Amino acid sequence: MRPQVLGLPRLAAIPLLWATTCHGGSTYGIGDIQWSPCTGDPDAVPGAECGFAIVPLDYFNAGAGVARIALGRYNATSSTRKGSVFVNPGGPGAPGVALATESGPFFQQLIGEEYDIIGFDPRGIGQTQPATQCYPSPAARLAFIANTVLDRGYDVAPDLNDPFNRYHLIQTQRDADGLYKSQFEICGQTMGEGLRYMGTSTVVRDIDFITTLLDGKDALINFYGLSYGSAIGQYLVNMFPERVGHVVIDGVLDAVSWATVPSYKWERTFLVYTDDVYKLFMSECAKAGPSQCALAKAVNDTGEDILARVEDFVNNLYYEPLPVPSATAPGILTNGRARVYILNALISPTSWPDAAHDIAQALSGNGTAMLNADNEGLQETKDLERSAVSCNDARPFAPPTPQQVIDEQLYDQAHVSRFSLATVTSEPDAGCQFWPVTSLERFQGPWNRTLKNPMLIISNTLDPATPLTSGQRAQERQGNHSARLLIQDGPGHTSLALPSLCKSKAVRAYFVNDTLPAVGTICPVDASPFPNATANTQAMSQADQELLQGLVRLTDAIFG
Repeated sequence: MRPQVLGLPRLAAIPLLWATTCHGGSTYGIGDIQWSPCTGDPDAVPGAECGFAIVPLDYFNAGAGVARIALGRYNATSSTRKGSVFVNPGGPGAPGVALATESGPFFQQLIGEEYDIIGFDPRGIGQTQPATQCYPSPAARLAFIANTVLDRGYDVAPDLNDPFNRYHLIQTQRDADGLYKSQFEICGQTMGEGLRYMGTSTVVRDIDFITTLLDGKDALINFYGLSYGSAIGQYLVNMFPERVGHVVIDGVLDAVSWATVPSYKWERTFLVYTDDVYKLFMSECAKAGPSQCALAKAVNDTGEDILARVEDFVNNLYYEPLPVPSATAPGILTNGRARVYILNALISPTSWPDAAHDIAQALSGNGTAMLNADNEGLQETKDLERSAVSCNDARPFAPPTPQQVIDEQLYDQAHVSRFSLATVTSEPDAGCQFWPVTSLERFQGPWNRTLKNPMLIISNTLDPATPLTSGQRAQERQGNHSARLLIQDGPGHTSLALPSLCKSKAVRAYFVNDTLPAVGTICPVDASPFPNATANTQAMSQADQELLQGLVRLTDAIFG
């Protein structure tokens, strides 16, 4: 039995904040901003500040109330201050305050000491109010999805042409559609029209509004967005082209597809390099050998050898799921869960040694680490805060039948990536045909505005989630006058997945000196997924060594 959450009373509500709001015994109104020491964060760096800004809930209706946007700040350490840079880690659904309060010094190494680093929790996320709270608690949400397809993932037969494979996937999709419909009905009951205010267009208006509060009405907007944060950046420059100062989008999500194409069709263009990254993981493991990579059995193992063993294991889970009695939440490692685990590992090459160890343990019969990691990933999403963004952003579309969804996905499984259906559950943006409200504002373009100052676009050659082709499209849409593309020659999701001094110096020159990298710039990475213990940085200058160390810390902060 599932919890009786459908019978929850309609929140008359999760309180919307009116024209003024109380916090800590004080009353604040629109335009107020408050800072204080980050006493509640033991990981906050010295000098970091925590706070909030009071903004209009609805920028088109002054009587709708207010929102309280959670902020973090790490102040400029140079005597010459140039303004604020907003940073966003992606998601959607990821809070961003800690990027300033815990990683501000490392971002300053990348961007420049002349800037205040501003982290923020976007609408409905983290400490920002109103929050997206469809369920009574995160535990209630986990109970709702436990052992469903949203938890287990899609189990895909090794033979994609097996007629039974298509049949059972259609049945699974029917379950998924029912779950999406049910959870969004829950959301409609508990939050009602409060859900309308969580979209990216409104987040961009918040950035515009708060920039004025911090830096003045004529100040230009500076922004560094990673992953989904790159969509925020593309909305930003096209909604406020005259206000663009320095904007970097890194690990580029195609904002046009995000805003106009149903999510079940994304994998065809989003996963074009995912299997190449998977193969690189295995080949780098083979090069590292048994001493550094647990999946390598012998020094003469090839990447193809290791890949074949892992694929045999994953495919066999379709027929025989692996019992995992010792996991934090005991259960079974399914084919779908194993695919999700590997897909998540591809995002961060610095995780590959640990991932290889976990997969090797599973090959030996112990799936504890893999199942625990999958369960921890599910717990990172507290509620439906991601759906509140992606569904408010999505253009309405005719509901697809389960057959249409699965036939699209089976094509992608065969011709694009074996991780296509794993992405559906690891990136939970599906089901928006059942979203219960109409978004306050849904920006649909134009996406090719001429900018006051050019933006910098950064893409990896092998990004498993946001491919180089998306960065190239963004650059082509904005045009040579308004955008420059820098390519980092390496794997992983966003250029921060592996450190690159060349890339980092280009970013710093852009922010500090308004200098764009030369057309066609390709930067190498300065680290390996399987680092050689004997490698050293003695040939680098002291400044480069310090920059590299800061980049490594930034990678650790973002990817864990």
